Amino acid sequence: MKNKHLSKRWKKLSNQRWLFLLCFILGFLSWQAIRRNISHEMTISDIQIEINIPKNWAVWEKSIQTVNVEFRGSWEDLRYLNKEQLRMVIPVKELTANNQIKIKLSDAYLKNPTRAKAISFSPAEMIIKLDQKHERFLPVKVAVKGAPPSGIELDKIICSPATVKVIGARHILAGMENIYTEPIPLKGRQRSFKTSVPIALPEATRIAASPDWVSVDFFFVQRNATKQFKNIPVKILYSSAPPKPFLIHPKTISVTLKGEQQRIEKILPENLFAYIDCSDLSENSEYDLSVNINLPPGVVLVKTTPNVIHVTNKK
Repeated sequence: MKNKHLSKRWKKLSNQRWLFLLCFILGFLSWQAIRRNISHEMTISDIQIEINIPKNWAVWEKSIQTVNVEFRGSWEDLRYLNKEQLRMVIPVKELTANNQIKIKLSDAYLKNPTRAKAISFSPAEMIIKLDQKHERFLPVKVAVKGAPPSGIELDKIICSPATVKVIGARHILAGMENIYTEPIPLKGRQRSFKTSVPIALPEATRIAASPDWVSVDFFFVQRNATKQFKNIPVKILYSSAPPKPFLIHPKTISVTLKGEQQRIEKILPENLFAYIDCSDLSENSEYDLSVNINLPPGVVLVKTTPNVIHVTNKK
């Protein structure tokens, strides 16, 4: 009787084996569909790392500044990932004997507003070094890039305020003699100007400046140049016609001019008009006359060589 009962039960189960197989296949396919939807991967690079440390302490060295994180999840979750919304915040509560801490990066430190799962970090760990917080007043140095055009000279720079309070690790501040601004471009600048610029703070360390912006005045001047022009012919200025028979020596001179560099560079030898005024000279006489030269504005005569012309007026 017992064997007969078991036989009926086995026969019943055998008749349902196709149903069990079908359920298994459907379950497997469902799992694969779910797995495909949640197993997409994406890497977000250069996520910023923040260190929260005890009061009166400061970070003076970090082995890395950013981290690359690989995420896994559905396309719906991954498409909302944004580097600006992600950040690593690492709290430091206990200090070691040498104030150097090795930290293994994990999703416990990741501020992630999406449902995507962080599965790996590169680098996987970081080292930070701490020091006591300190304050110093440091002079501000103005950083520039580029240069003004030829002929324009930077006369002076005035920074206001001239010093700022810098807050950071004692170890770092002890080695600083000044602090720089962000670079200010001077290319193409021809006139004095005033601008505001932020203080350039090192990325590797947590340093703050107060104030963190300064005002900078740039003062430009025209650069002067001196140039010599040789073999300039000397003309004779007459007051009557026909001209009197003047003899001059020498007939050419050298001229040295000084002025704004841009003006000096534009002068050509053929543009210089050098002359002596013989209008009032009497006959049968000899004279030593200075040379007159017509010059453009902003240019002055330094000297002529020779400085006088010998004139002979014979009938």
